[in-house]
Amino acid sequence: MPSITVVGSLNYDLVTYTNKVPGPGETYQAISFENHLGGKGLNEALAASRLSAPNSTTNIRMVGNIGEDSFGKEPKQALVDSNVNVDYVKEIKGISSGVAVILVETNGENRILITAGANGELKPTEEEYQSIFSETEDGDYVILQNEYPDTFKTISWLKANKPRVNIAYNPSPFKEEIADPEIMKQIDLLIVNEGEAADIARTLNLNEKTEESVDNMKKLASALQRKLHQSNCSSAIITMGGQGCCYSTKEGASFTPASKVENIVDTTGAGDTFFGGIVSQLAQKSSLQDAVSFATKASALAIQRKGAAEGIPWFNDIK
Repeated sequence: MPSITVVGSLNYDLVTYTNKVPGPGETYQAISFENHLGGKGLNEALAASRLSAPNSTTNIRMVGNIGEDSFGKEPKQALVDSNVNVDYVKEIKGISSGVAVILVETNGENRILITAGANGELKPTEEEYQSIFSETEDGDYVILQNEYPDTFKTISWLKANKPRVNIAYNPSPFKEEIADPEIMKQIDLLIVNEGEAADIARTLNLNEKTEESVDNMKKLASALQRKLHQSNCSSAIITMGGQGCCYSTKEGASFTPASKVENIVDTTGAGDTFFGGIVSQLAQKSSLQDAVSFATKASALAIQRKGAAEGIPWFNDIK
């Protein structure tokens, strides 16, 4: 049975909708306020599960922390409701759950402030790594991001102990350490936006142009792919918002345009939906081209709905 293990954050999102973001010392009347579930880890786990085919045998698992508060109970229940295994979601005593304060403007753009809370205590021990990945097999996927402290330790542990497992990584929030060649060559699937791609290119002193264009991003995706682990799936993807995305494998680079969307409601979680959609399809042995096409449609649906987690569609919505 194939598996997808997501190691990362679970947050409670406090979302304010506004016509504009106030400046320093300014008070401004917002439009509305809502509570939503979020955290890149939670979003990616929900997306990987919801976007797997109903008859899929893929086992989706979440590894993360919550606090002893109501902000932690709802994300955990959302995972259960979406058929995600929560055996490794731990409740940490004496600390709050992770919280994100999000400002969403009427044009759909968002600004996010994250308080790590229990996510900041996600530092698995050697024994915990052994337990978590004891049944992980060759060809399985592990999804990682930078909303917990030990991402690089997880990458190194997996490559040392489970070298045939695909490490799928979105380096967000960006940390310059990711551009260390020793880290890059341990990653199997890299998903970045244009800004993150440019940051990595600059840190690695790549000569590729980073100005936004399809040709530039295709060349940059190929350059990034060559820095990755060259076994397993070995692919780099650069998302370009409303334009689409460029991606590269050992066979070459391609571009898939974005789906047309007339009414953008909330872009929060769109990247996580795309990431989960990609991995859900690759775990079911789809080609990268088909996975990108599927995930592009999924993220187009997600941005037409409010909420990072709640906006993630299901497989049958895409079909």
